[in-house]
Amino acid sequence: MIEEQNNFQETKPSFTSAEKLEELLRANLAKSEEVLELARQIKSHIRWQVAWSFIRLFIIIIPIILGFIYLPPLLKEFLNTYSLLLPY
Repeated sequence: MIEEQNNFQETKPSFTSAEKLEELLRANLAKSEEVLELARQIKSHIRWQVAWSFIRLFIIIIPIILGFIYLPPLLKEFLNTYSLLLPY
C-alpha cells in the first residue's frame, strides 16, 4: 500500500496548483466555446426546420382551401351540362 502511494506521488505532474488550475480553466473555456458554436448551429437548423414546416403547411392547405371555394360551382355547372345527356 505504501508502495502504491509512492508510485502515485511519482507520477504526479510537477505543476503547481495555480498552473494546473489555469490549464483546466483554459481547457474548460475551449470546450465551452465549442459547445456554444454547436448550439448556434443547432439553433439555426431549428429555425430552418420551422420555416420549412410552415411553407409545407401552406403548400398543402392553400390548394385545399381554393378547392373548397372554386370546385362546387364548377361541379354544379358540369353536372347541369351532363344531366341533359343522362336519361334519369
